[in-house]
Amino acid sequence: MGKWWVGLMMAIGLVGLQLTPALAEGERKTLEELLFDKGVITKDEAATLQGRKLATWVDKLIFSGDFRLRDETFYNNAVGTTDRHRERFRLRLATDLKVQDFTVGVRLASGTGEQVSTNKSFDGLSTQTALYVDRAFLRWQSPDVRWVALTGGRMPNPFFTVYSSDAVWDDDFNPEGFAENFAFKPSGKIGVFLNLAQIVLDEDSAGALNTDQWLWGQQVGLSMEPFQDVKATIAGAYYKAANAKSNDFGQNIAQTANSRALPVAPATTSNVLANDFDIMDLTGSIGLKAGGMPVALMGDVVRNMNDTRTNAGVPTEHRGYQTGLIVGKASDPQTWELAYFYKLLGADATLSDIADSDFGNGGTGRMGHIMWVAYNPTKALQFKTKYFITRLEDQRLAESDIKRLQVDLSIKF
Repeated sequence: MGKWWVGLMMAIGLVGLQLTPALAEGERKTLEELLFDKGVITKDEAATLQGRKLATWVDKLIFSGDFRLRDETFYNNAVGTTDRHRERFRLRLATDLKVQDFTVGVRLASGTGEQVSTNKSFDGLSTQTALYVDRAFLRWQSPDVRWVALTGGRMPNPFFTVYSSDAVWDDDFNPEGFAENFAFKPSGKIGVFLNLAQIVLDEDSAGALNTDQWLWGQQVGLSMEPFQDVKATIAGAYYKAANAKSNDFGQNIAQTANSRALPVAPATTSNVLANDFDIMDLTGSIGLKAGGMPVALMGDVVRNMNDTRTNAGVPTEHRGYQTGLIVGKASDPQTWELAYFYKLLGADATLSDIADSDFGNGGTGRMGHIMWVAYNPTKALQFKTKYFITRLEDQRLAESDIKRLQVDLSIKF
């Protein structure tokens, strides 16, 4: 009997079972036994079904995901530009498969294949949209050596980050490569960590072995609990983009406002970078309670250690920072939060193509305000309104000052 026929008979049998009076407590049988008694499947088929289960070496399978609806409006200030309005959604489906000391992580996400966004706009007469492999990684961490974790693949950001870290890292950016994370706790209230990563930015199939673009990252940090209800973390990082100058990364989208080299004929545009990037990044956060209300203060300071210039030789800004606070925490049922941040990010302070995609038009070369209010009526459901007021850091940039409003409804499962 074909497998499809067995499946059909099982479905019919299940419907029949719903109409059958419940068996007495002492007469309970398995589904396979009941289907066999009713003649839906044979004895051999029942034995086959009983054997169909996850392999014994699979310890745990965890599913999760989220869905978000977004209403978004852009208000452009420059003469000759128009405002813009759009509706968007984001869907992410994730699973972690634990096999002894290993975890296989997989996440699928909506979007258009960008490196810094999983949003999909309502567009194109409801043309169907694709799901992309957003994460696919293998992580090793043994219970006997919990202080080290080794990861390879398309993975979550391996560095310590807070909200203001989006000056360097967009929250949707999942780097491809390898990472080594070490964490030690010399005392109950002090922790030390070291995060290393070797991230592949682009592989040049026509180039030599020493021409591929990599991002080498090293971060060391300290976490403390100096007082009751006070937690502080500070981390310093150095990121070196190898072979970045005079190259691009083959990315689907190039964000403003890194200085780019002139296009090479017959191309009309160019994503080739005009500068090297050796980035120093200092990140800190303090969490405390004020009158029983959680308050989080955080900041990020970034500097490209190179003397950056445009393709014409004009110096560009290579420093930036972001700082702010979050009052409250929208997480548990009937909880809320308010937030305010200020950001200034020079055009060549960091790699614009992996920086936050929501600030202005995304990338670098802007300064301005970020504020939001969020409310959770339940643990899973959240309403959030976020507003950006940005202007150009360098008026020579071919952009406009932008105000951006986002209204979100999201649910986690």
